[in-house]
Amino acid sequence: MTRINEIGLVDLKGKPLIQSFSGSGAIGTILSAFLIKAFEMEQVAVIHADSAPPVAMVKGGLIEHPIRLFQSEKLSLMTCEVSIPYAILPEFLDTLIQYYIEKEVSYIVPVGGLPVLPDNYDNGYSYGVVNNSDMLSFLEDKGIPLLEEGVIYGSVVEALELCHIHNFSSCFALLAECDPSSASYYATKQILQQLSSIFDIVFDEDEFSKVTNTIKARIEESTRYIREDIMDKTRESHL
Repeated sequence: MTRINEIGLVDLKGKPLIQSFSGSGAIGTILSAFLIKAFEMEQVAVIHADSAPPVAMVKGGLIEHPIRLFQSEKLSLMTCEVSIPYAILPEFLDTLIQYYIEKEVSYIVPVGGLPVLPDNYDNGYSYGVVNNSDMLSFLEDKGIPLLEEGVIYGSVVEALELCHIHNFSSCFALLAECDPSSASYYATKQILQQLSSIFDIVFDEDEFSKVTNTIKARIEESTRYIREDIMDKTRESHL
């Protein structure tokens, strides 16, 4: 069962809702970190999924719930930092989609990565995927390239289908070509630039560089701890 616990005054009316899951290329994680900081987004709800793994984010010694809802003056964001078991994903997303619609969001926009061959990591594109002809025209008018063919899966597909089921037509996905096994900053930047173009919001490249440098430093620090732990255990095994 999925529960949404509002911890602030939720005001999503008329705002696009960006739905971001941590997945291929860590695009959701990078994008969420940037949006929250750049737009000074306020956390207004936490989302509980009973079958989700017991994981918490830690920042400055304080734990944070891994599934959260944020809002600013122009945007709203659902960010999920844990893997949702496929068995509960439909119910989880159905609860969220109905909640967004009840709160009268203007658009529902799932974002994510599109794994590609290594040669395309640093010059890949971001594509739009839709579930109706109106959104097809909308993205074409905004100059967003459409994914001509391919296979997509997981939360993006489920969200698009659920929007169709609930007769919410203002839904489209943005997927960027990426390296599925490492943090894809270039791919995330492509999606952010498209969001900026579609919704007329300012994309600050300097701020994006600051956020990505912070993420890179955290990844390097975590990797260093892991390496040191492995080396310590290796030394102990030879004593």
